[in-house]
Amino acid sequence: MHKIKILSCGLLFLAYPSLSYASEAVPSTESLEAVTEEFPQQRSLVSNEAKDLQGQAPLIAFPDIAPEKLQKQRDANFLWLMSENSTQNVQPAVPLSPLQAPPTQLHNLETANQLRQGAVQLEGGFLQVLPTDNSVSGTGLQTYQLAIDWGITDNFQIGFTGDIFDDYLQCPVRSGCTYFTTVSYGTKLKYQIINQNRWAVGVAGTFQLLNISANAGVFKNSPNKQFVVVTPIGALQLPITYKASPNLQLHFTPGVVFFPEKVADGDFFGTFFNIGTGFSWQTSRRVNLFANIQTPLGPGGNTFIAKDRSITRKLVWTVGIDYALNPRMGAEVYATNSYGATPTTGLLSFIPDGDDLLLGVRFKHVIDFGQGYAANFSNTPPTTLSYRDRTLLFDGLTLSTASTLPTGNFQFRGGLGTRGSSSFTLAYGLTDDSQLELSVDQFASSDRFSEQDISGTGIKIGGAMKLKFFDQVRGDGVTLSTKLSGISETELQSGGLNGTLYVELPINYQLNSQTAISINPKGAFFGSNRRIGVGIGINQAIADWLQLIGEFTPVLDGKRSTWATGLRFLPSSRFGLDIFATNAIGQSGLGTLNAEPDGTNFGFSVIWGI
Repeated sequence: MHKIKILSCGLLFLAYPSLSYASEAVPSTESLEAVTEEFPQQRSLVSNEAKDLQGQAPLIAFPDIAPEKLQKQRDANFLWLMSENSTQNVQPAVPLSPLQAPPTQLHNLETANQLRQGAVQLEGGFLQVLPTDNSVSGTGLQTYQLAIDWGITDNFQIGFTGDIFDDYLQCPVRSGCTYFTTVSYGTKLKYQIINQNRWAVGVAGTFQLLNISANAGVFKNSPNKQFVVVTPIGALQLPITYKASPNLQLHFTPGVVFFPEKVADGDFFGTFFNIGTGFSWQTSRRVNLFANIQTPLGPGGNTFIAKDRSITRKLVWTVGIDYALNPRMGAEVYATNSYGATPTTGLLSFIPDGDDLLLGVRFKHVIDFGQGYAANFSNTPPTTLSYRDRTLLFDGLTLSTASTLPTGNFQFRGGLGTRGSSSFTLAYGLTDDSQLELSVDQFASSDRFSEQDISGTGIKIGGAMKLKFFDQVRGDGVTLSTKLSGISETELQSGGLNGTLYVELPINYQLNSQTAISINPKGAFFGSNRRIGVGIGINQAIADWLQLIGEFTPVLDGKRSTWATGLRFLPSSRFGLDIFATNAIGQSGLGTLNAEPDGTNFGFSVIWGI
């Protein structure tokens, strides 16, 4: 093979004396004007090395290069052709996505980094107070958030940001708690003034509307009646970033935040100056660690005291980790004491007192509008799925599959059962490693359960995100994912809509081409209640068109275990019909962790993937 390389190199030098090879393996250190021609790369039908060569190798002509420099480049190309690296992928450079670039913000701290021109990043998530005393009721006290940012130019980006809190405020005596709702939404602008090797400086501005509704007495001096107020708020910040190394950045962000002095004649936060500082450290191409603190300086404040509702100032802190599944999809998990997630509400400490610990989860999706971001970090083509692998994209009867849909694919599932059960699920593959889901469920025999067993008797609507971390099809030992769902009742319970937080960790392993087993730890949390179980399942292919499914879920808090068994008929790998028997009252979420009081439920489901 080395003789072929030597001969090829010599022929190229003789035939094209003014030409040289350029590749990612030998980066040029000169700034040169280049004219590029592309020649299709020939592949040998028998050479194993040729199979590894992807794309096209560009030939670049340099009309103004001195002969000495040209000879040096020729020598470098010759050594590269002789090396083993010459058999690696030769591909045009793929643009880095925003998830591969330094972060533009760290939860509530703006950095001086910018989205590049044309980049679009969508974020969604929630903040959840972690119960530390009896005044917090389980999964209550949540702030939901949504944001989208778009790089207009390399130096200017525009975005939308919003969040919502709708719950009782924490207080020492439950009977004295005040119902409190805030909805903030608006636009944010950011411009990078300086971007040098070590320093970057920008300016960021936010304008929002804040909708506040509350019961009497939420603020000091407020009227003795319920009220609804809409008021403008905003923030102006000057983020400064020091690039200590290619992986470590230090951030300093002074600014001013504008809230009204009064709301419904009651004392409110007013205007206060704020100084934020923090760091971001990219430990690998997937992981970014960060931490920051925000110091309000006054004259206003960023929270109020529960005892007398007086306005005060509290330090706001955040510690977290960003993890990128691939260049287009990532997740951020962090701990904080901040109230919201916008550039304004994110600088408030949690109301009241500012002493609560919150866990935040934020999903990040980079939308590719023709930029050509890589689908994975190795930039390899998607794996071709076998017939059996495609059928394992379907969920089980009561257990979720660990697989995720290919990018852009949809999947529908609808079913009916005895005792009034019904379900509908729509899933969409955001990327090859992430999946969005929308679900609608009615549990069987729901009127026979107490509020300690289920969150309500009505129809339940939920959204879920599934992230895949390992894939047996791509050579990993198992397929492993995590699924996080937020589910809401549609019927009012005690003056509000109850919700359930559902978490599942599907783990699948294919023993052979016919047998696949699964282990699914899962938990449902609602109010002050929780239900935890570990699902165990088997999927046995009897033929391409027929599967036998069996599932058993021991429930760990002393409740009855659930089970399900059935047959799956597969006219094709994209269409299935399930006929099953189970003692579970539902096919997803909390319904899979509650057993029928007596008897067995029977049902069917239709699954269709496109």
